[in-house]
Amino acid sequence: MSLGTLTMHHDYESGTTVEGTTRNSPAHLALKAHPSWTWSRYAAAWLLRSSRHRQSKPYALAEIERVLTDAGYTVERDVDDTMPSVEQREADLADRMDDRADRLTERSGKHQAQADATRAKADYVFHNIPMGQPLLVDHYSYRADLNRRERAWNNLGKSINQGEYADELARRADTASHHMGARHNPVTVANRIETQEADRRRLQRELDGEPGWVTETDEHGQPRDRWVTRRPGEERAAYLRREITTLTEQIDYWKGIYAQLQAEGKASTLGPDTVSKGDWVLYNNMWMRVRRVNKKSVTVPNPVFPPPQPGEKEATWTVAWHKLRGHRTTEEMPPEVVEAYEVPGVDRSN
Repeated sequence: MSLGTLTMHHDYESGTTVEGTTRNSPAHLALKAHPSWTWSRYAAAWLLRSSRHRQSKPYALAEIERVLTDAGYTVERDVDDTMPSVEQREADLADRMDDRADRLTERSGKHQAQADATRAKADYVFHNIPMGQPLLVDHYSYRADLNRRERAWNNLGKSINQGEYADELARRADTASHHMGARHNPVTVANRIETQEADRRRLQRELDGEPGWVTETDEHGQPRDRWVTRRPGEERAAYLRREITTLTEQIDYWKGIYAQLQAEGKASTLGPDTVSKGDWVLYNNMWMRVRRVNKKSVTVPNPVFPPPQPGEKEATWTVAWHKLRGHRTTEEMPPEVVEAYEVPGVDRSN
């Protein structure tokens, strides 16, 4: 016998919710005990954490559907995975960050006002105690004086805590106000593109089928390992294609942003076509000599280690092109820097 019908709903703005539960019902208790779900007063429903402003998570939906079905409910799905363009999503994110900064700034001001008022109560008591006036233990006013001083000390400590919380809210507001600027930092954008491209390749390999060992049982009931090409099921393949499409849209958008940053002179345009072995590149405010030019990076001496002694192998590391901030030929470098750079035992980090 079914305990009732619940609806799992998902859309871009609302996220993934479970609607139709009642307080202290088996569904309510199951969702409350699950670490991925929380009650949303805004939606008046159970909300899957980190599900807003993105596509649905099929495996999270399947898991909670199984839990609710086992509890005796009939579960219906209402899933809309329609997404706005990447550009619109970034604009929406910028608006949300602005709203968050405004809310936190307002809350910070209110808590700071409370801290000031609480501190004023404490100061009023302390300023009205004559300097050096002790507690008069045998006086009739002893108990009232003691209580008044204790309240003042409590208010003083409370005002400090309130002020610290106001400062924390102000710090969060400042972080939110600078979020989009940090999100469009050239190095951050290039790193994001690299990560998304790696994720897309990984998903594409799984979609195409990856070779691996599987354990099967032969006709005699004995386990046997066999090398096969493992391909995803239909549901998994549909999910992979959806994720690959989403990543492709994001990569194209961020590549456009990075090209714009390059055109504005904010992002590095250095590469194997502009830098040669023996040139100098600027990384982390250090000029380092190029030992090898690669397709995606440049090899330079590791500044942690001094130049090698004769017969020793030099310690090197690689730096991605987008992390470089300058380029010079040997002729453009000060001669004394060039000469000192190759001297054994010299600290290259200075």
